[in-house]
Amino acid sequence: MMLARFDRIDGRTVLQVNGRLAAEWVRELEDCWRARRDKNILVDLRGVTFIDESGEKLLRKMHRGGATFLSGGLLVREVVDQITGGSK
Repeated sequence: MMLARFDRIDGRTVLQVNGRLAAEWVRELEDCWRARRDKNILVDLRGVTFIDESGEKLLRKMHRGGATFLSGGLLVREVVDQITGGSK
C-alpha cells in the first residue's frame, strides 16, 4: 500500500509518499504527480519502505521533469542517489 498527499511548505509543493512504491501504487503516484505538474515539487520519500523497478522508472521520469527528492532509509537513499547522481 502506498499513500501520497500534497502539502505546501514555504511556497513549495511537497508530495509526501509513504509505504511501498511498487506495482499498482506506481500508477497512483504518477497520476498524483501529473495532476500537479509543479516544476518546483519536492517528493518526500522518507516514509517509503520499498521501491520496485517500475517505481524507480517513475522517479527517474519525475527527476527529469524537475522534481527533487528527500530520502530517508538506506534503500531509498541508494535509489535516489542513482537517479540524481548523488544530488538530493
